[in-house]
Amino acid sequence: MATRRVGRLPDDLTSFVGRRGMSAQVRRLVSSSRLVTLTGVAGVGKSRLAAHVARGLRRAFPDGVWLVDLARVAEPDLLGRAVTTGLDLRDQPWTTPEALADQLADKRMLVVLDGCEHLLDACGTLVGAMLARAPEVRVLVTSRSPLGIAGEQICPVPPMSVPTRGGGEALALFEDRAAAVQPGFAVGPHNQQAVARLCRGLDGLPLAIELAAVWMRSLSVEEILDRLGDRYRLLTGGDRSAAPHHRTLRAAIAWSFDLCSPIERTLWARLSVFAGGFELAAAEDVCAGDGVSAEELFLGIAGLVERSVLTREDSGGSRTRYRLLRTLGEYGRERLGAEELVLRRRHRDHYLRLAECADAEWLGPSQLEWLRRLRLDRENLRAALDFCGTEPGEEALRLAAALRFHWIAGGALADGRDWLDDALALTSGPSSHRARVLAINALVSAMQGDTGAALEMVAEARELGDPLVPNVSGVIDLLRGDFAGAVDWFEESMRQPELLNHDGLAVMSLPNRALLAIFDGEPERAAQLCEQAVEICEEHGEKWARSWAELVLGLCRWRQGDLPAATAHVQAALRTKDLFHDLPGILLCLEALAWIETKRHHPHRAVRLFAAAGELWKPLGTHLFGIEQYEQWHRESAAAARRALRPDEFREAERKGASFTLAEAVAYALGERRPTRAAHIPEQLTKREHEVAQLVARGLSNRQIAEQLVIAKRTSDSHIEHILTKLGFSSRAQIAAWVAEQP
Repeated sequence: MATRRVGRLPDDLTSFVGRRGMSAQVRRLVSSSRLVTLTGVAGVGKSRLAAHVARGLRRAFPDGVWLVDLARVAEPDLLGRAVTTGLDLRDQPWTTPEALADQLADKRMLVVLDGCEHLLDACGTLVGAMLARAPEVRVLVTSRSPLGIAGEQICPVPPMSVPTRGGGEALALFEDRAAAVQPGFAVGPHNQQAVARLCRGLDGLPLAIELAAVWMRSLSVEEILDRLGDRYRLLTGGDRSAAPHHRTLRAAIAWSFDLCSPIERTLWARLSVFAGGFELAAAEDVCAGDGVSAEELFLGIAGLVERSVLTREDSGGSRTRYRLLRTLGEYGRERLGAEELVLRRRHRDHYLRLAECADAEWLGPSQLEWLRRLRLDRENLRAALDFCGTEPGEEALRLAAALRFHWIAGGALADGRDWLDDALALTSGPSSHRARVLAINALVSAMQGDTGAALEMVAEARELGDPLVPNVSGVIDLLRGDFAGAVDWFEESMRQPELLNHDGLAVMSLPNRALLAIFDGEPERAAQLCEQAVEICEEHGEKWARSWAELVLGLCRWRQGDLPAATAHVQAALRTKDLFHDLPGILLCLEALAWIETKRHHPHRAVRLFAAAGELWKPLGTHLFGIEQYEQWHRESAAAARRALRPDEFREAERKGASFTLAEAVAYALGERRPTRAAHIPEQLTKREHEVAQLVARGLSNRQIAEQLVIAKRTSDSHIEHILTKLGFSSRAQIAAWVAEQP
């Protein structure tokens, strides 16, 4: 009995790193629940966590803490012998689960059943008997799937953290294990980014990180990274004393794959065509059929979630999203075989339909939801566009054109220029789809300041007959300073009532033409045009174009001297633009409010807003788009505000405004008290990533960045993906805003 009171736990042969939060959570669960099951993907560290927590609970269980390793128990019939041996009950031969549970009826002990995924039914029966007949026994289970019995408290174990601010559990684990094979190794400023990229590439899986660290005997971190493409060949050579399916990453994942049902295996392979997360509807559209019904697909996905192969993601919307870790996705992709081509076509077609649906429904109340969905599926949309390049057809043109509002309203102009250029390069023949892409690319290029390229593209689009050409030509002339030409183009666009009332870009002709009316000293005409635009937007529940109409209407009231109305209109525009993260629009609103505050004799507020807008505009390129009338209003108002203050007052107001983050500037402009946030301090970017971020903020496309830095476009793509990941962003506009906020 003395032995039983001590219990049986294996000694740790290596240090336990990280998992403080998880350890505390599991301890709390064990103290409040009699059955706790740690679930998680292969290699995530469930066994180490369970053993670590169990050691810390020894004093709470007078009859011991006992770990029963079930990894080598091949058949359910052998479970009883393994448990009686593990609990040191050899003198009591196994008969039934109830008989074994009766032997524990007077014990106060913790039983750790490690590795139950291949014995779920048998373990469920045994644990159920323990809970019913031994009231002081608690059970801690590790399994890739829950036992599925009453009273079970499930605790998912996530991969180790690789935070965007540096450090983190994954890096600490790699450092510890690498130092064991290369004495003196440490993670520091010289290698932190490389180690973080490696740990991210390994999905934060402890088993994968430990296996990678072994290669530090003969390779540098960068060399391991270079070989990560063939991760299953690289990540071998684990602990020979471990069960076979715990020794290598491939073995661990193959063990999970083999435990899946045939439908689950098929789905695992098919779901590997998704890049990043996906919704259930996408999985049904792409993966159902060919032997998998819609009902089987739903149950199969639920099964993969239960087996910790799929992770359910909280994306903040009403639709559930799932994610297959890259490591698991690569394993599944190896098993696709001949059906990969068919699945990739379905994947492309699904995201093409999604994009075209977003485009068709843009002039409506769901704009923010559509932008959110498109941002979440950025990786899938890019994968779909890349696949378009492998087959003839106009799908690339259709996809790039359908994403026009994602580029223009969603703050992704540089991404849009890249994708639109790629789509045009894939096709050459004249068509309506090519005309639409040329028109949109001309608009995007002009907004980036490249009016020369914009003029060439819009001329070709005009020859092909795209109806958006008049509006796009008007924007180009407006930005070139040819106001008379712009007036003619916008007037022509407005003579297309069917398009004007049903297309989100065409309706922009109204506030654009109204702006030119203000420039010409016709505020009443401008107000009428803006009110017409607002009426169309209200009819459809549209927000983005309305925010531009509100901004121009605010300028109109400012020129008329109705300053309260001007403030209300511009602040309304700012609130909407903030929701869209429409950075140029936000900064124009800040600038306009500074002009208004000058007229209202509030020079302190005006100077702060001028300084904030000016500082935040720097990464975007030409101040106020280079529009001379805007520049004149800026010079006049800024000079008036400066004259109204003493030199020391002006310097202090300017210093304060220039220090605002984007969120602080918006809150100040709206007169709101938002929680002041410290400037975002991300995981340290490398010198090259800083260079790339600066070029992104200047509006350069991936291809232009590659040319500027004399690197391959693929390398440029990779740098930008790393920056987005480190900063926790989803768009290039956010990178630009972050650059502007840095000291």
